[in-house]
Amino acid sequence: MSEIMDFGRKVKYIMKQRGITQSWLAQKIGITEATLSRYVNNSRKPQADIAADIAEVLDISLDYLMGISGCPSPIKTMSTEETLLISAFSKASPRDRKIIFGVLEDHMTSEELETFKKIQKN
Repeated sequence: MSEIMDFGRKVKYIMKQRGITQSWLAQKIGITEATLSRYVNNSRKPQADIAADIAEVLDISLDYLMGISGCPSPIKTMSTEETLLISAFSKASPRDRKIIFGVLEDHMTSEELETFKKIQKN
């Protein structure tokens, strides 16, 4: 249940981060501003198609909005460089992985850092 409750908080955070108003977002997804306000304030849960539209317009993953993933970036086809990086990372020792994450830490969002810290504890 708390994942759903985070939906509005995450939408509000992304909107604030990008300077997007509720009016603009509501118009883009074809709903009233009042309806969007209910989603943002967690007083109503959007249907799947509306949640998907919100994610698409905000260019974030629906998994992130629904609390399934800690990464707001939508899943896209990886470049060759990204594929090589993941392949090399999967073969790296635990010590080397910590070093790699240490370098990348400055480039993570607060949600990504939170997920990273959870991974480190396990």
